[in-house]
Amino acid sequence: MTNNKAFRVFLILFCIFLLSVIFTAFDLPFSDTNSTPFDLGYVAGVTFKNRFKILVSVSLCYLVYRKLKTVRE
Repeated sequence: MTNNKAFRVFLILFCIFLLSVIFTAFDLPFSDTNSTPFDLGYVAGVTFKNRFKILVSVSLCYLVYRKLKTVRE
């Protein structure tokens, strides 16, 4: 494998996105079977909000880690 920085950045962002999707799937309410389209839309919006918060949190942690790593060197 070549030392391609763009590929590594893409791979990190893809892993962050994949982890955010997995963690968001654990938060979905599966107990309510009688759902209206409004309820399903609301759940989809809340799910997207949670996924976005997780994605931003993990991205910020990664950026802080990279910043601390460059300061130590």
